[in-house]
Amino acid sequence: MTQSSLSPSEIHDIAQKLKKIKPGTLPQELFSQFCRLKVTITIEVVPLCFGPDGQIYVVMFNRGPDDLWWPNEFHTPGTCLHSGDISKNQWGLPTKAFDRLKKTELKGIKLIGDLFFVNNHNRQTNRGPELVQVYIQKVDYQSAKKYLFPVNQLPSNTMAHQIPMIQKCVEVFKSL
Repeated sequence: MTQSSLSPSEIHDIAQKLKKIKPGTLPQELFSQFCRLKVTITIEVVPLCFGPDGQIYVVMFNRGPDDLWWPNEFHTPGTCLHSGDISKNQWGLPTKAFDRLKKTELKGIKLIGDLFFVNNHNRQTNRGPELVQVYIQKVDYQSAKKYLFPVNQLPSNTMAHQIPMIQKCVEVFKSL
């Protein structure tokens, strides 16, 4: 255990209050502090496709001007694992997290085939340290067209920590 600037009484008080929180999505203020204090497990799905010009494209979204950590930066679809996201299938895959992405960021985009696992890696982000599970998802060019960027011309405001991940996924995608 690390030393704390909190008294045993303060630690007890905080622990008792945390017991009242139900597992799931946390209020932003608490989530921010937990991300700062611990490693967050995230799922990144890198949606790729070949365009009619033969180039490889990636689906990316802008986080908007009010984002706490990455205002106006582009990113691939991803989510933090919530308690309860691990399914009871034999592999323990985070199917609920994937389903959440399909209903939000990937909504309206035709997905082709199954997710392909690329790797796990650790990274330090603006939000805090993360352990990342990276997957490739092949997508239909036409249905994703308004979100596509050529992988060799990513927006200058792409999240810096995602660029090497996207490059690795492109390398793997070429061999699929």
